[in-house]
Amino acid sequence: MAASQRPVVHILTRITGLAVSTRNRLPGVDVIDHNKQDWAKDPILPAEVFGDLETCEILLADPDLGAQVLGKLANLQWLQCTFAGVDALVEKIQQQPAAKITRFGGVFGPAMAEYVIGQMIARERKFSLMRENQNKVFWTQAPFRTYRPLSTLTIGVLGAGDIGTDIAKMCKAFGMNVWTMVRTVPKNKADYIDEYRTKDGLPELLSSCDYVCSILPATNETRGLLNGELLKNCMRKKGVLISVGRGSVISDHDLLNALHSGWIAGAILDVFNTEPLPADSELWKLPNVVISPHVATMSMDWQVSELFSKNYQRFTTGQSLLYPVDLNKGY
Repeated sequence: MAASQRPVVHILTRITGLAVSTRNRLPGVDVIDHNKQDWAKDPILPAEVFGDLETCEILLADPDLGAQVLGKLANLQWLQCTFAGVDALVEKIQQQPAAKITRFGGVFGPAMAEYVIGQMIARERKFSLMRENQNKVFWTQAPFRTYRPLSTLTIGVLGAGDIGTDIAKMCKAFGMNVWTMVRTVPKNKADYIDEYRTKDGLPELLSSCDYVCSILPATNETRGLLNGELLKNCMRKKGVLISVGRGSVISDHDLLNALHSGWIAGAILDVFNTEPLPADSELWKLPNVVISPHVATMSMDWQVSELFSKNYQRFTTGQSLLYPVDLNKGY
């Protein structure tokens, strides 16, 4: 950036208010918002956007939008993604780009943990049945007299990053027994983890847990990880699958097979192989499946701009950036 000019940040996002929030945090920076209402919900960028970004050096973008322009911006020095999951970007990268790439991180954990805890409590306390009875103006205590407190249950967390850590901590705060799958078992165990297992120990984890929560990203290592008959191990405790990472961890066919075969007692699904979930998917109609539209946690404009402003200061002072994307790992 020329010393005589104000620095410029370009934004490509569907997050409402992000440009305003970024301007407020970085008043000395010109923030150019390329979001247009007529394409805000369209996955394909219009041709004129590429010309508008010709001189872009710093780009704050949703991963799928950033993926469309990354290889076309000769001057790009740094791409900050607005989401934690960057598979939509990584899958499109043909070779290592010259620009630095960072992801959004460090804030999703508490919100994701709230979702997971909330869904488990709702299932154990039969909240949906309470609503049904209310709609019928029907008073009965019988179905609700017995239930399983979370403190009597075991959860297995697949994924031990910052989000998985927050889920494990909150589950332990509720008195749950917490297992987690990690790449390498640490020498010093965290006080909120009861049992560690590597991928080789996944069958034992599945057979020992009442709930199995996958927060795994979409990588070559994790795609189809739960495919085949692996979930048959859940039969011992009639486990419930919670999927909030990426839907690619199990195929639709194998998930439906696990449900129909009774290997798992149910599924709480926020992520899917195809999004939006097709209207003809059988998952919509299964009574033991809870579906939410990939909203377990959302990128809030003020959170994204806060992290971006921190990374911007580090970028302009030559410091290492927070949450760099490792293309070899896929996240």
